[in-house]
Amino acid sequence: MATPFWELVLIIGFWFMIAVILIAVVMELFAGLLTTVLGIAGAPGIAIDKIATDYLRSQIVRADVLEVRVDNAPNYQILLGNVDRIRVAGRGVFVLEFLRIDQVDLETDPISIDPSSLQSGKIVLRRPLQAAVRLVLRSEDINTALRSPDVQSSFKNLSIDISGTNKNPEILDLLNPEVTFLEGDRVRLAATLQAQPTPTKPNPKKLDVSLNAELKTIGGTKLQIVNPQIELSGTPIPNRIATAFTNGLNKVLDLRQLESKGITARVLKLELTAGKMQVIGFAKMDAIPNQ
Repeated sequence: MATPFWELVLIIGFWFMIAVILIAVVMELFAGLLTTVLGIAGAPGIAIDKIATDYLRSQIVRADVLEVRVDNAPNYQILLGNVDRIRVAGRGVFVLEFLRIDQVDLETDPISIDPSSLQSGKIVLRRPLQAAVRLVLRSEDINTALRSPDVQSSFKNLSIDISGTNKNPEILDLLNPEVTFLEGDRVRLAATLQAQPTPTKPNPKKLDVSLNAELKTIGGTKLQIVNPQIELSGTPIPNRIATAFTNGLNKVLDLRQLESKGITARVLKLELTAGKMQVIGFAKMDAIPNQ
């Protein structure tokens, strides 16, 4: 079945989902971190902050700066399963080999677990685990990820109907994808479509496609493309196709899909400036997945 043309924009704009995915990744890494912290809490002379930082570094590819601080007063309450706060600060963090996060900060609410659950290697929360998360992504890092071999392979041999009718698909490659964060909470997505040679078209032409739009949040759960300007080789496309683009994209940019992982997430602030996107959000886990 041919891919509707708006899915091209989904592919070009996959970075929109990166912040959503990263919230899930950060929270899952944090669950392992919590296990480590509580597991060594009773050992005398252990520098919990250092052990926690070393654990987190072992779970990612690399980081320019990565620090963990475990706040607890008095210290003995950690043996009872209580932690006042855990703070994580990272700069230049590579959760994946090809994706750099410029800044990530996480700070929890007070944590309380059943200490007897640790004996079975599990964590049972007495109250939901809640944390504020701040992520900063740079355009240049997103573009590096888009052009990596891991991501580029998904841009080959796309079945796309340029007309939007889903009746005349072509097999195309998507080349040179580029994201630019702009002032005023706007973003520009651009790429080139290259049709594969056929007997009737041995030298197919390339087609440039671009989208310039405002990005907003609705109810803290949905990211929405607003007032899009979409062009093919410099020519604005009809409103009918532009509407199909944005409707399709807006349906998938929903943080509620994280709930299948047991994570409730909300965006408190989304800000786009020249070259950067900042997302400040809130995440909650009612239960820690079994480690």
